[in-house]
Amino acid sequence: MLRDDQLNVFWMSRIDYEKNTGVKSHFHDDLYQFIYLIDGEGTMHINDEVFDLLPKHAYFISKGDKHRFYFTSHSSTIDLKFDVISQALQELFHNEKFPTPYFIGESPKLKELFKLSIRNIQKSTPIIPYRIDVGFKDILLAILQDKNELLENDSRPSSTFNREPHPDFPVIEYMLEHLDSRITLEDIAKHFNFHPHYIIDLFRKKFNTTPMKLLQELRIEKSKEYLEFSNYTVTEIAAFVGLSAPYFSRLFQSREDLSPTEYREQALTVVGKHIILEEEFSPTLQKQPKITREI
Repeated sequence: MLRDDQLNVFWMSRIDYEKNTGVKSHFHDDLYQFIYLIDGEGTMHINDEVFDLLPKHAYFISKGDKHRFYFTSHSSTIDLKFDVISQALQELFHNEKFPTPYFIGESPKLKELFKLSIRNIQKSTPIIPYRIDVGFKDILLAILQDKNELLENDSRPSSTFNREPHPDFPVIEYMLEHLDSRITLEDIAKHFNFHPHYIIDLFRKKFNTTPMKLLQELRIEKSKEYLEFSNYTVTEIAAFVGLSAPYFSRLFQSREDLSPTEYREQALTVVGKHIILEEEFSPTLQKQPKITREI
């Protein structure tokens, strides 16, 4: 199987934790771990340090680090276990020391890797694990670079690492900022002081579609993210993307050939399950200490 020769991701899972649950103290002597908190809160102990578990933050656990965590509210995580093959890369990670916790925002890159891992289950190809290895290595290196720029400049670097990617186009920016509003073509034209026909012609030339069709696509893509990575109801998600629940359901069905509920059920088939990207990954390494509940 084609794999990156510097870093291999062996295991990935999205795990939901109920309030007052957690994982007992343990360590991995042959793997690194990376935990991204989608939402929720709690505490994490790594060796002798205690960290608040914060939404949209990442936590890096080195080989041999004793760690445990406990959630004080319903929480969702993306959890990866990986190894660093390259000695030079190992030394870089050791010398640079990953900041923990580290804010990475919505992290569309990490969520895209999770979607790729789901696709690999549905239809495995030699390319997907390689893309995940390379993509995750890029995320880790971006964190280190962002940290270094922060230290050098003594201010937040102007990195695009934490921003969702979108075309460098002011009208698209405006649409993304107003997904929860029922904006019209006239609203867009008025905001930019253009005639509606000019906006239509601009979109046809640049995107080969109309402004309102592209707005629908943006809303559907954002709704898919909510369905995959949140516990909001379909009605709440519809409101978040500026649509009524009945219209949202019809539109989603027409675009995806699945209802929003069916799409969520499909995505959640892997929640809490081990997504193994390496056939030789030992079953003993997959086990997590028993999740405990406070009595």
